[in-house]
Amino acid sequence: MQNVIDWSSDRTFSVWRYGIGHSQLLLASQETAADTGVGVQFEGVEYMRLLRTFRNLRVTKADELQLQEVKASGALTALPRPLLVLALHHDNGVGLVACSRLRIGSFQGLPTNEFDTVQLHATATA
Repeated sequence: MQNVIDWSSDRTFSVWRYGIGHSQLLLASQETAADTGVGVQFEGVEYMRLLRTFRNLRVTKADELQLQEVKASGALTALPRPLLVLALHHDNGVGLVACSRLRIGSFQGLPTNEFDTVQLHATATA
């Protein structure tokens, strides 16, 4: 797992897709159809507290207070795998996601689960 997670963008991101079958959440930013888009993909999602839109997004590891919020929800108990607990800082506050894997990358066309270039990749480890 990457020890330091600190990624930011001055773009506006929206919740693009959540797939319950694979517990995948995709946030995407695409200014125009011809623009190179940026995606933030969370896999193995067990907990999320989100708004629909994130302006000036910054993704970091959750601090102790944020981690306690996720623990209090019960999302971290009795799971067969470790999780990353991430804070999504933005102009209107902070969202939280607990997941097993984070990928951030760029894409052309409509947002998908595949990125042309990966900017950050982090996986939870025990």
